[in-house]
Amino acid sequence: MSTQGRAMIADKACTRCSQSKRGCDRAVPGCGRCTRIRRRCEYEVSKTSRLSPPPSQSPGPGTFLVSEPTAPNQLKNATIQKLEPLTPESAVAAYRRAVEPWFPIAYRLQDRLHPTWDETSLDVALLCLSILLLTTSPSMNVNSDGKTSELETLYLQTKSSLALAEGLGLNSFPIVQSRILITLFEVSHGFYPAAYISIGATVRAVDALEDHPTGDVLQPHGSAGAVSEEETILTWCGILVLDRYIATESGPRSSLTRSRTAWLHNLLKPALCPTHEPNQDKNSPRARFARLVEASAMLDKIHTTINSPTSEQIFNLEEVMLTVKTSTTLQTLLTEEILAEDHLYSGTLGLCHIALLLAFENGTKISFSASNATENWNSLATTSLLSILSTITSTVEPFTVGTRSIDFNSFPPLVTFLVYKAAMITTERLSRGLDAANDDGMARLRTLRKFLRIVGKRWLSCERYLKLLDEDTTPRMLKAIEQG
Repeated sequence: MSTQGRAMIADKACTRCSQSKRGCDRAVPGCGRCTRIRRRCEYEVSKTSRLSPPPSQSPGPGTFLVSEPTAPNQLKNATIQKLEPLTPESAVAAYRRAVEPWFPIAYRLQDRLHPTWDETSLDVALLCLSILLLTTSPSMNVNSDGKTSELETLYLQTKSSLALAEGLGLNSFPIVQSRILITLFEVSHGFYPAAYISIGATVRAVDALEDHPTGDVLQPHGSAGAVSEEETILTWCGILVLDRYIATESGPRSSLTRSRTAWLHNLLKPALCPTHEPNQDKNSPRARFARLVEASAMLDKIHTTINSPTSEQIFNLEEVMLTVKTSTTLQTLLTEEILAEDHLYSGTLGLCHIALLLAFENGTKISFSASNATENWNSLATTSLLSILSTITSTVEPFTVGTRSIDFNSFPPLVTFLVYKAAMITTERLSRGLDAANDDGMARLRTLRKFLRIVGKRWLSCERYLKLLDEDTTPRMLKAIEQG
């Protein structure tokens, strides 16, 4: 068809827009609204119909965008295609139900949304797309015959949308929060090295908001004017927790934000410290994040001390022991604040346990020096390690024997690394014959591995952990585990 024919404008609105009493741009062969929502567009005018070519087939749910958006309004239309039939109201409901209980990062989401996606700004729509991604369960999207699953397709499309926004020069706090949720998705499903790379891009994105403020293209998005202090705090809290967690899980390198600890402490202290006062609401988003950041700081300190020690062994030992004491104090406070049946759903308690596992595991492996301090620490670490392994096992055991079922809406996936770490340490101790009661150690390992299999139906990182455990387990031990 000629260019003149493709640019043709109909005499009146299409049938769908007329029936719904919506504005129609009358474009031929399909108006903008019908094209955006991927619906067949029809005109009553016979002359126009004869000139119109057959409508193109709508892309299936597993295909990528038909064409790359080259402008903010095109990117918004493409984003809305991915969100529909999800409504702004249902996006808020999904966030409050399945993300906010354990990671309250989307600041004033409901206030920023409008009744329809057309009225919602691009950056908030991208944030909702990330929420949709994080709340989508892989159990409904089984990967077969080597094809990309719907979950993986949605992930790639969401990443692509953020990359396009970056290329178009768009940046805002909702976009940074969207990056945080995508990184959280990658961590929760074991997408590495993607998560390791994404956290670095997220840190730069929030830095860019200060160094290169966004232009008018995203205004208004419901938060016109200066960004509130609370939004800055919640955003940095999310980045800190993920950065420290990813660094701990990925290897010996320090977290990216380690060099700016003092600056971030000064930024967050005035707002976070008052939340620990007795009269403060311990369940508010700020209070929950304050505790989570506090636990992540302990984890980061132990991880750095173990992997970047000084030449003075006694100094390193004192640093670890001091951090262990602080972590234990926080752990005691948390056990008083949280009901015993809710311990599994506390990401803060989970990070505390990871920090203590790292410290005690390291303590059991240190070489003795002339000082009795190392020998005493080795003995204490061995006893404490067995104690915390038993605590972790007893916490997850009710969910493996059918006594209780997991509420995945409230379950923080960061806890999965804790269970994996406990299983890894137990496997190593059994292989080296260090457990006095071998049967107890094997029973513990079965429970931890079974829990990972159960949680793996929701968070795919558990499948990755089980594969890593299998690689470090002898065939004889694997057979004993299966026979148990």
